[in-house]
Amino acid sequence: MSDNLNYEQLSSEYNLLMNVLEVSVSKHLADEHFTCIWANDYYYQMIRYSKEEYEARFHNHPDEFFANNPEGWQIITEKVRASIANRENSCTAYIPMLYPNGEKYWVKLKSVYTDEYIDGCRVSYTTMTDITEMMQTRLEKEQHFQRVFEQVSQEQDMLMSALNVSVSKHLMDEHFTCIRANEFYYRLIGYTKEECHSIFHDHVDEFFANNSDSWNILHKKIEATIADNDDSYSVFLPMYYPNGSVYWVKLVGFFTDEYIDGRQVTYATMVNVTDMLQIQKERTIAYDNIPGFIVKYRITPDSLLILEASDRIGNLFDVKDPSSADPLRVLAPESQELMQEQFSHLRSREHFEATLHMKDKSDQDRWFQASFSCIDTIAADPVYLAVFIDITDVTVLRELRCKLEERTEMLNKALDKAEKANLAKSDFLSRMSHDIRTPMNAIVGMTKIAFSHIKEPEKMEDCLKKIELSSQHLLSLINDVLDMSKIESGKITPNIGPMLLPELIENVVTIMQPDIKAKNQQFSVRLQNVIHENIYCDALRLRQAFINILSNACKFTPVGGSIAMDIEECAAEEADRAVYTFTFADTGIGINPEFVDKIFDAFSREYDSRMEQAEGTGLGMAITKKVMDMLGGTVSVESQVGRGTTFTVVLPVQIGRITPAGIQLPHARVLIADADREVCESSSRFLGECGISADWAVSGHEALSKAEEAHASGRDYRAVILDGQLTDISGVDTARLIREKTGDASPILAISAYDWSDIEPAAKAAGVRGFLQKPLFRSTLAASLKKYLLDQDTDQTEDVQKQSFDFTGKTFLLADDNELNREIAEVLLTSTGAVIDSVCNGLQCVEKFTGSPEGYYDLILMDIQMPQMNGYTATHKIRELSRSDARTVPILAMTADAFSEDIEAAMAVGMNAHLAKPLDINLVIRTISRFLNR
Repeated sequence: MSDNLNYEQLSSEYNLLMNVLEVSVSKHLADEHFTCIWANDYYYQMIRYSKEEYEARFHNHPDEFFANNPEGWQIITEKVRASIANRENSCTAYIPMLYPNGEKYWVKLKSVYTDEYIDGCRVSYTTMTDITEMMQTRLEKEQHFQRVFEQVSQEQDMLMSALNVSVSKHLMDEHFTCIRANEFYYRLIGYTKEECHSIFHDHVDEFFANNSDSWNILHKKIEATIADNDDSYSVFLPMYYPNGSVYWVKLVGFFTDEYIDGRQVTYATMVNVTDMLQIQKERTIAYDNIPGFIVKYRITPDSLLILEASDRIGNLFDVKDPSSADPLRVLAPESQELMQEQFSHLRSREHFEATLHMKDKSDQDRWFQASFSCIDTIAADPVYLAVFIDITDVTVLRELRCKLEERTEMLNKALDKAEKANLAKSDFLSRMSHDIRTPMNAIVGMTKIAFSHIKEPEKMEDCLKKIELSSQHLLSLINDVLDMSKIESGKITPNIGPMLLPELIENVVTIMQPDIKAKNQQFSVRLQNVIHENIYCDALRLRQAFINILSNACKFTPVGGSIAMDIEECAAEEADRAVYTFTFADTGIGINPEFVDKIFDAFSREYDSRMEQAEGTGLGMAITKKVMDMLGGTVSVESQVGRGTTFTVVLPVQIGRITPAGIQLPHARVLIADADREVCESSSRFLGECGISADWAVSGHEALSKAEEAHASGRDYRAVILDGQLTDISGVDTARLIREKTGDASPILAISAYDWSDIEPAAKAAGVRGFLQKPLFRSTLAASLKKYLLDQDTDQTEDVQKQSFDFTGKTFLLADDNELNREIAEVLLTSTGAVIDSVCNGLQCVEKFTGSPEGYYDLILMDIQMPQMNGYTATHKIRELSRSDARTVPILAMTADAFSEDIEAAMAVGMNAHLAKPLDINLVIRTISRFLNR
């Protein structure tokens, strides 16, 4: 009893002390309301509500008290959540508050978390002190500072305007938006402030709309400055007044640490340099008339190397390539000795002048007044600009010396600016559409075909497979572009594994087909001695390289042109290896000889009038070359302008075993008709190896004649295989005539290099039973004969739909903030028999798992980027729970963050596997099955 009285007395005295000190003290639960369970008298005095009013109106819930003050409540909740997430024992915040009459005041709030829990909620104590006067003083100081700043800025603007210097402030957004400028800025550009706002919306790119060259120079200069990690840049730009007259400005910009709406702020100054450049131009013209020449030297430790030389040097000396000539070679012995004596001084970057004696190309003596000035350094070697004035006629020596000094200084400055220019950086993102359009065209085209065959399941399945293939290729392209730095540095390693060559070629043809058909181009794929179809290689990279080459062939081949792909297998020294040669030949516009050597350089493109409409990043051939180097192969190019281009890929690979054809057709005869004699011969050889006799023809009438002869002799062909394009009549017309002459005795199969949907109705009406796609690999021909002659379907493809995954009795927890993503995952996973519980963020996921019985959930699928709590944090919290299943339940990351560092981050917080979006349902279900069957 005494202890209770003492505690009550101490509490009363503490409460009284806090009231006297005007400090609010309150006790809260860490629930969704931050419920107040006790407060001293000053708490209610500060908020100007009695205890009874506070309980009646707000139910002791601070969130309800702050209902008309969302700003204050947001500050409190963010501070509390941050401190809890960081495992801190307290937090402090400065909060704006509102009295009942709406008057604003400020408090300093400090909350301390205790180890006490009530009904499962942690208890905290909070103190508040009134700091309104302090905040008011701070506000007044800020306002005073702003007034002083504005006054200084105004005075600075006046000074810059008086000096004819434009000063402007810009946002680093896509428009380079001008948010502030001095008066001379508007005078310089020839528009008033109001006109700039109404006409150009303060967007610098719109101001440059009719001056795209200057905009591109400025844009690239800023990009280069950012790439070099510099904080300032300068550039000379031609500008246009509203009346069309031209003037020049020197623009100097520098970046600040200020950000507005997430955009960095930059300042720019401009001065009119038209007069200065005009004077320089006039001086340059005069300098060109000086008898002599200019040479740029690099002074290495043991020699002088010419870097550049003016054209006039060729008038005096026989130097076709100055960079390969020794400057000392043309000096007379006494001048050579003089230069050798001065060599150490040149290495020390000292200025040097001398009269040098030389022999010209006619072996005549000449004397030059030479002036050497150090202007740069390359790898610790001085770089000199040397001006040689022909003073053979000594009567003009004195006059030329005056001009020499003046021109040397001007030229040094001009070259210094030229050396600092960086125009090599290409804006490849603006030309990325070339690589992305190829698979997109395939997706769009096959989608249209699928809609037109909506009631034909077999055709629909074919279209969907091709759409899926193109989607995967598009995704791989995006990954390549996003990870371009790895490609350039060679950090991407090949993923060598077993692959089927026919499947690769079919994929390439499928992706390229829409573009080739759109330009009505003839496309053929021919095989030469291709025996091994199972090889070991990186299928994704090889397909990417082939598509890059064929995309260029299609793009630069005119409508109606032709593209041919030849595949040849040759034996290698090792028994388990072979060398494949892939040749891509087109009848396109060809490549200029001077560009052929640059075609495999990154960001390189040939620019001329023939390809104004061609899009591309300039990366395709560079990536192809890197892929071939990575795979141990080579790629080369030959081209003739106006005749076409041929790319040759030579690739040594490991080969797999030859799969037996497995065709049992004793004494059978087959007729093959194709305009390409090589196709007929190679197919006949293969059928002969299978014990099947094969006749062949290269024209429709020849094929008809052979079919009639066979029918008349009572020895009808077991099958007739017709190309869609024969030399005289079409394959469809040939099929119709054979049916008319021989009846249904021989099944007819049609082959085509393209998707056969275009000819399918007419072909079936003419009596065609089945379709084959070129090229005719051995496995393709064998599978077709089995299917159409023996009714043996050899398609062994397995996918999730054909496998029986039964997750009946399993319960999965799915966390994803995107409703559509949740719906897709729920539908696909529910079809396996599993029960799916879905939540919208990481916090709900943790709460759902925490509130479930142990062992209730068999697996968790966790998105990463979610509101309130991301997937990493949610996983970490689940793994820290004090229950046995928290450490054993499989947690699979399911996210669009697909790079290696994202996978490592997922593993680091305790996730078991990483599934990249867009989801491959086959991989998802196989991965789930792997963890459930452990």
